[in-house]
Amino acid sequence: MPLDKAPAVLLPRGPAVRAGLARRSAWLLVLVLMLTVLLPLPVSAQVSAVQLDAEQQAWVRSQAGRTLSVGFDPFAGSDSFEFRGRRQGLLPAMLVDMREQLGLRIVAAEVKSWDDAYQRFVSGELDLIYGVNQTAERERIMRFTRAVLQYPYVVFARKDSGVQTLGDLDARQVAFQTSDFAIDRLASEYPNIRFRPQTYADPATALRALQQREVDGFVTSGGSVVTEFLQQFPSLQVVAQLRTITSDMRFAVARDQVLLAGLIDSYLQQRREFLLAQAAAADRHYMRKQLRLSEAEMRWLDLEQPVVVGVAEDYLPFDYNDQGRYAGIMGVTLQRISDLIGLRIQVRQGSFSELLAQARAGRVHVLNMARTEERLAHFHFPRPISTERDIIVGRKSMPPVQDIYGLEGQRVAVVEGFWHEEHLRKNLKALRLVRTASVEESLVALREGRADYMIENPTVVEFYINGLGYTELIKRGITSKDSYIYFGVSKRQPELAAIMDKVIPLIDFEDMKFEGLQTVPSLNHAGRQRLLWMLSLLAAALLLLAVFALRTARKLIHQRALNQFLSEREHLLYTDSLTGLHNRNYFSHKADLIGVSGFPQAVVMADLNNLKRVNDGHGHAAGDALIQGFARIARAQWPQAEAFRLGGDEFLFILPGVDQARVDREVAALQQRLLSEHILLPDGARVHVGVALGSALRLQASQPLQEAMAAADARMYEAKAGFKRRSSDPVDDSGA
Repeated sequence: MPLDKAPAVLLPRGPAVRAGLARRSAWLLVLVLMLTVLLPLPVSAQVSAVQLDAEQQAWVRSQAGRTLSVGFDPFAGSDSFEFRGRRQGLLPAMLVDMREQLGLRIVAAEVKSWDDAYQRFVSGELDLIYGVNQTAERERIMRFTRAVLQYPYVVFARKDSGVQTLGDLDARQVAFQTSDFAIDRLASEYPNIRFRPQTYADPATALRALQQREVDGFVTSGGSVVTEFLQQFPSLQVVAQLRTITSDMRFAVARDQVLLAGLIDSYLQQRREFLLAQAAAADRHYMRKQLRLSEAEMRWLDLEQPVVVGVAEDYLPFDYNDQGRYAGIMGVTLQRISDLIGLRIQVRQGSFSELLAQARAGRVHVLNMARTEERLAHFHFPRPISTERDIIVGRKSMPPVQDIYGLEGQRVAVVEGFWHEEHLRKNLKALRLVRTASVEESLVALREGRADYMIENPTVVEFYINGLGYTELIKRGITSKDSYIYFGVSKRQPELAAIMDKVIPLIDFEDMKFEGLQTVPSLNHAGRQRLLWMLSLLAAALLLLAVFALRTARKLIHQRALNQFLSEREHLLYTDSLTGLHNRNYFSHKADLIGVSGFPQAVVMADLNNLKRVNDGHGHAAGDALIQGFARIARAQWPQAEAFRLGGDEFLFILPGVDQARVDREVAALQQRLLSEHILLPDGARVHVGVALGSALRLQASQPLQEAMAAADARMYEAKAGFKRRSSDPVDDSGA
């Protein structure tokens, strides 16, 4: 009988059985809960990191079970490539992540070339295309997302050709991939470069045409693929990078696929950090492929074990420990190696001799060092970073030397632990060493005359001499020894040494030198020190001068304010506030300043005749207006006179340089002027000023002023008495 047809067996269920079943059910429930927590949810049930709106979610649900296809450039480098038996790169990683995050199944189509992918997308055979640049023409039929990455276009040329810059392409044959938008973009960006384009189906064909001299240059998208091209075609080089023309790694869909374009654009925006990390990983794996690493080397990289790097305390600009980060020329070079293939770097700092001992013991894996016979027993030496030979440095007054053999009998400064001592001992008989603790100390020994020469790398010498201002030290010779710049790698790390040997040729030393110099501190320039000292003295002097000037300015301001106060006070004290003439205080206190020149002079006394009548009839404000009007008319008539209001309606005028006939005319002229002008009173009435005038001549300074004033005053009262006998001046109340 089949098992699935066997009859059920009923078991008795007493209390013990029921208790056992209950315990078993409880354990099963716990097991189910644990499995629920530990086992991953199906893709559709996972919480997505990408937030979609309701319309996008509905569209994704409507596409359940559908597979979309995407075309791409199969020769685009790290975006998509075969490595270690599977498809890798940024695009495959994105497609997997889109399925997990969006529930959207997109597969990469099998395409032969970029033109094949582009034409199949335009014809509607493919749903999407990746790596397409946005142009006005394409926007008529396509809808674009944002760019994931941007690769500047580059220009390839033969090393032995006359094309060394972008401008050299003028009037030459230039290769492009078929359907590459850069054909039109290059012409619009650089209208003065009139090139003749030739198109090819794929980059390899174009590069072969360039190598075989069928064209003079090849313009194509950059990125990690450039390294592959240079390895395949060693006779070619990159002569220009076109930062204004980039290959934008964006998706495009048909113009009517609005929701699909928006969905992918939202994904690219929200997953940007993840995609950048995936792009970096893709670059590293693509580089590993191009380097053709052995299985042992690949396994070593897969272990991701840390690489301990020694950083000498004083070997600028090559080695510098920037708070645990390996900086300097060698630091940025090793970082570039790490970026290319992926290394975990740990920095260990110390003196060179200490680090060398640790490296021999295997505790330091990589150390910047010179290659010597003795060190070959302990270290692998990948190819050099730089092939600069060490130079011999001395003072300008020292004679030039030919190689190290010219140092026989000379005092040579050597840094403790550096290879120079070993090399000199092997080759010289009369050796006079001056041991120092650092490169800078060796240079100081040369300057001070305690040593005659030293041997050092030219980049190091240039850095220190320029940085410290030791311009009296110059190159006096060159060495014949292999004194290139190497990374010494512990013999316990043979895979690391082999990997570095393959990567180093891809790195340009001049680029690393430029970048490395930006990461090291500036030296304390001797000339700059003197300048700073002088500037400090100047600043101190200027500070003292500023303090003195400030105190002086404060005193001047105080004095000026005091003078102004006194002047204003004197003006108030000695000026009649109603008329602006000198008052009696001035006359009393400044008597020695009154009437001291202009002889003969006339002393004129004046007294208003109708002040009381105006005050009584129109008020005291009208009387004040009458006094002001008289003072104004008198000043206009006698601008050269010293004028005083002695009190009430009594005035004094001193007219310089007049005789009796002149003063009589002046007095008559004033009277006539007073009769011709009306004074407007506050109530609108108009009135003439009636005044009694008396004058006396003062012929010289020895004649007392009071005497002349008394004579003039007597004549004034005579005139006033005559005025009273005449009818008084009527007031015109009509306002006419």
